[in-house]
Amino acid sequence: MYLKDLLTKLIEYALVHHLIDEDQIKQSEDKLGEMFLVKNFVATQSQFHIDYTHMMKELIDIAYRNKQFQPDSIDERDAYEAKIIDAVMPSPERVRTVFKQLYKVNPGRATDYLYRLSVDVNYIKKNRLKENISWNYPGKYGHVQMTINLAKPEKDPKDIARALLEPTIIDINIPKCVICKENEQNYYNARMNLRMAPVMLGHELWYFQYSPYQYYNEHAIILHEEHRPMKIWDKTFEYLFDFVDQFPTYFIGSNADLPIVGGSILNHDHFQAGKHHFPIEEAVTIKTYTWQDIIKVEHIKWPLSTVRLSSTSREKLSELASKFLHQWKSYACQELNIVPFTEQTPHNTITPIVRKNHDTYVLDIVFRNNNTNDQYPDGIFHPHQDVHHIKKENIGLIEAMGLAILPGRLKKELELIKTFLHSHTELPDDLIKHKAWINELQLVKDVDDQLLLEQVSQKFERVLEDSGVFKLTELGNKKFHLWIEHILQS
Repeated sequence: MYLKDLLTKLIEYALVHHLIDEDQIKQSEDKLGEMFLVKNFVATQSQFHIDYTHMMKELIDIAYRNKQFQPDSIDERDAYEAKIIDAVMPSPERVRTVFKQLYKVNPGRATDYLYRLSVDVNYIKKNRLKENISWNYPGKYGHVQMTINLAKPEKDPKDIARALLEPTIIDINIPKCVICKENEQNYYNARMNLRMAPVMLGHELWYFQYSPYQYYNEHAIILHEEHRPMKIWDKTFEYLFDFVDQFPTYFIGSNADLPIVGGSILNHDHFQAGKHHFPIEEAVTIKTYTWQDIIKVEHIKWPLSTVRLSSTSREKLSELASKFLHQWKSYACQELNIVPFTEQTPHNTITPIVRKNHDTYVLDIVFRNNNTNDQYPDGIFHPHQDVHHIKKENIGLIEAMGLAILPGRLKKELELIKTFLHSHTELPDDLIKHKAWINELQLVKDVDDQLLLEQVSQKFERVLEDSGVFKLTELGNKKFHLWIEHILQS
């Protein structure tokens, strides 16, 4: 009887949250009855009260006891939960239809619909995301947004680079990567409850979906229909401008397309978008230029070397942005350790970010270089080894804009550091990576939570400074301005 009550409550949940209509109840009953081996299941009104989280936990426990999935791991439980909720939510075709209808009325209503749906079916796991730690730090370049993320595992840059070279698994049931369109309503990667909407960018088919990790407000992924590698080229700017024309309340940006300075998924062409105000937007201007009397060009005070282009003409912006891209790919400066190629391997690329302010397009171009040397084997313009204890992963789009995504291990490690500093016991193994930093902290009296977070923020600020190709020094600014002026005059 208890199982039928749970299934009834799931039907009620779906109706209340408009996941299904009254005429779809029978179809959902049949799916759930088949899944849980309940013959002729019919949802009947129940006085039984239970919230979504508890209800789903009970259903997943029952499914595991019935040997419907194994092992009893977080990943498998997430996958089976997605399968359960898929039985009481709109089909991919229905979601596309509704999204298209709402878009014709107002693009914001369309994205609101898809986002709300993603939350209601627990594709975006709000409860789990609440465990993340967030704070703001008033740093040298303005406020930096800090987060310790407990929802996603830390990745090694070498593993990210290696994924580009690994052969693709050929199996029609297994998507080629975690963001392929084939993940939609697919048990693998716990995506049975994923829904996405098609969008046309640059006369090509892309898909709009939300990220389950939600690093920031309405964090969305815009992925190409084909599983093709990341590529920053002239047409990238057309894709980005097309997107903000369709969804003007969102920003959109791309990770760099090279290992070390790129994102965590380089084998599938995609962008990231959303509704969020990033610290880079508040950066002050160091020097201003104009180009053809129609584009404002600014070198902004930001640790990652950035040029900001603003204009009402997207065509002229694309033209100038392409000039910057092409000339940067071959730019070399021995004094600044900027080497564009070693043999046939390219090292220079960009991270582009686009926003729209009424009729004005704002394009930030962040210049990146992924070269290595004996002194910096992990990357000359990558977090250096002395800050790897805080952040070793690639510095991608999100962090380039001033939002730190720090590994979840830090939550435990900061508590251990605080305990160690007050107890003076033997240094735990988990803290060996922090030994040099701890030695510095031992010279400070009254180390508390606030001081530790400030220290972590300063380390992240250093991470960003390490990643800048034209350092904010007299020499760095001089070289950057000479190069900008050369492009604008060419």
